[in-house]
Amino acid sequence: MDGLRLVFPPAATAIICIPFWGLIRLFSTPASTPAIFAGGLLGYVMYDCTHYYLHHGFPSKEPVRHLKRYHLNHHFRIQNKGFGITSSLWDFVLGTLPPASSTQKKSS
Repeated sequence: MDGLRLVFPPAATAIICIPFWGLIRLFSTPASTPAIFAGGLLGYVMYDCTHYYLHHGFPSKEPVRHLKRYHLNHHFRIQNKGFGITSSLWDFVLGTLPPASSTQKKSS
């Protein structure tokens, strides 16, 4: 629940980027390497921002409210299921979908 520890530290990210840059260089052309790397880095930053918002934001629209419930269920109810942050697609593919009853809003 520490608001300062929900994203990966930028210094560690910079260090990890070096081998990723080398890996992308191995499998792409010199002209496309920066674009592929930048796209991957942008995707990671968007993922991290979404993760932070799901913990600290107050979404007003239902799709994002569902994502918040889904993600907080992973942290606080069923830790070995529901790993998806922006979608449940990979949970479906990898067989880690939580039971439907655990992600539905409780009525009072």
